[in-house]
Formats: sequence, structure tokens, C-alpha cells
Amino acid sequence: MSIALPDWPYPAQMTPRLISGRAELRPAWGGDIQRLNRAGSRYAIDVTMPTMTYADAQDWSAIEDETATVTMQIVQPGLDTGAPGVPLVNGGAQSGTSLNLKGLTPYYVIRHRQWLTVTTSDRLYAYRAKGETVANGSGQATVALETMLRAVHADNDLVEIAVPRIEGFATVPEGAWKTSTAGHVSLSFTIEERG
Repeated sequence: MSIALPDWPYPAQMTPRLISGRAELRPAWGGDIQRLNRAGSRYAIDVTMPTMTYADAQDWSAIEDETATVTMQIVQPGLDTGAPGVPLVNGGAQSGTSLNLKGLTPYYVIRHRQWLTVTTSDRLYAYRAKGETVANGSGQATVALETMLRAVHADNDLVEIAVPRIEGFATVPEGAWKTSTAGHVSLSFTIEERG
């Protein structure tokens, strides 16, 4: 089960981090370092919320759920995602570092490092575009990704580009619910994808 966090207020700060699944080989006696790309790289986002009233902060209490994942909108300040259409995975059983899409608005532009979320079996997978991609006149595109695909996405799985989200377990650091005597809360937490 996943719990959707509120879409408002927007975070004061979001810091995305790549949790790498790569293997790195370092020779014991010198020589070149080798990096082997492997499936499993995923994202975490460190979130700092604006100061809220104590009552409003309670709407975010799902971050302390010990068993459920949470979902949250990935804010992309200043990026107008426009009208991408109804993007879907184009063909199942894809692998590697690209994703074929259909259902895009013809000639829609997916920008470098723009977020997209694929929903497969009711679970969200966040990816970032590597380079700019322009859909063809039929609304199809092959999007290069910064990470390898982490799941077998099925044909027609929904791809969210206009309002991408991240799903994962929330981690709340000590002092995250710091509350002033005036009743203001400075809330912070991290959402890390499961895999």
C-alpha cells in the first residue's frame, strides 16, 4: 500500500540523489578503475518543507508510517512540462537505458534531465531523461535514460510526464518535527525508492 502525500505546500527544497547500483572495480596494485553499469540504480529525494503551522504539518504524518511507502510529486521549478498527451510504454519487456513511448503529443519535447514516472503493477518508478528527445508526428519517442530500467514495464503502462511522482519509504531524521513555541514546524524527510 502506498500513501499519497499532499501536493501543497510545495517543498522549500528538494535534493534528488542517485542511489547507484553500479559495480566499481579498483585494482589493488594500480591500473584503471572500471565501472560496470547494472540495473538497480534508483533515486532518493531529500525534502525540506517550508515552515508550517503545527496543524498543517500533521497532514504530512504519513512519512512516519513504518510499513507503507509514500508518493510525492517531484517539483521541477521553472520547467513548463506543457501538454505531453497521454504517454504510455510502447512495447513490453524493454531493458537497458532507454524507454519507448507512445501517446505523446506529436513533436512534444522531453528535456534533458526531465523526470518521468512509469506505473507498473501499481508501483511507481522514477527516471530522468538523458538528453533531449522529440516525439515524432505519431507521438512516439525513444527516451534515453540516466539509469537502467529497473522493472519489466508492460505495454501500455502509464507514463507520467506532466506531474511526475516518486514512491518509496520515507526516512525521518531526528529533529524532523522541530516545533517552535509559536506553533511552527520545520519538517524534513527523505523518500528513497525501494529498488
